[in-house]
Amino acid sequence: MFYKEKGFYISLLCGIVALVAFGAICVNLMGSENDGEGDTPIVAEETPQPTMTPEPKTEETSSKEVKSEVKKEKKTPKPTKKTVKTAAKPVTKNNLHFDQETGLLWPVEGEVLMEYSADKVIYFETLAQYRTNPALIISAEVGQEVKASSDGIVTDITTSEETGRTLTMSIGDNFTVSYGQLKEITVQKGDHVSEGQVIGKVADPTKYYSMEGSNLYYQVKEKQEPVNPMVLLR
Repeated sequence: MFYKEKGFYISLLCGIVALVAFGAICVNLMGSENDGEGDTPIVAEETPQPTMTPEPKTEETSSKEVKSEVKKEKKTPKPTKKTVKTAAKPVTKNNLHFDQETGLLWPVEGEVLMEYSADKVIYFETLAQYRTNPALIISAEVGQEVKASSDGIVTDITTSEETGRTLTMSIGDNFTVSYGQLKEITVQKGDHVSEGQVIGKVADPTKYYSMEGSNLYYQVKEKQEPVNPMVLLR
C-alpha cells in the first residue's frame, strides 16, 4: 500500500513537472510571436556610390600658342596725351625784332663826351679839327664792362685804327649796333646775345681819342645809315 501511494505521488509529481515544462514552452512560443507582430522588418538601404566626375582633359599647347593667347587677353592701354616739346627755332637775323618804342639799354654808365652829329660839324680835340660825328662817344673807365643794348646776333668783330676792336650786332628790323674801343670781348661772330649781357670791356683809347680820354664808341644804324642813338636809348 505504501509503495502504491509512493508510486502515485511520483507519477503525480512527474505529471506536474511535465505540465509546468509544457506551459513554459507555450508561453515562450507565444511571447516570441507577439514580439514579431506589427513590426516592419528593417531593411538597410543601399547607399548609392558616388559617381566619379571625369577630370577635364588638358590639351598641351605650345609656348607660342600660349604667348599669343596672353597677348590677345592683354588690354590695349589707352593712349595718353603727351606734351611734345618742339625744338626752339634758332635765332637768326630774319626773326629778330627790335621794338623802337622799348628802345635800347645804355651800354655803359658815363657822360656823353661827344654827341651824334650828322647835320653839322663838331670839334675833335685830339684831331684838332671839325667834322661830323656818326656815333656817340661815351666816357668810360678802362676795364669797365660793356653790356649789349638789345637782343641780337654778332655779325662782325673787326679792328680799326680809329675805333679799335669793334663789335657789331644785328638787332632786327634792319637795325645794327656797333661798340668800339673794346677789349676782352666775350662773344664770337654768330653768337646770339641777350640784352644786358656783358660783351666785353672798355679798352685804352686809340690815337684818335687820346685827348678825350677812355671811352666807348657807340653807333646805331638803320638800313646801313647812321641814326642818332639818343633817340633810341631809354
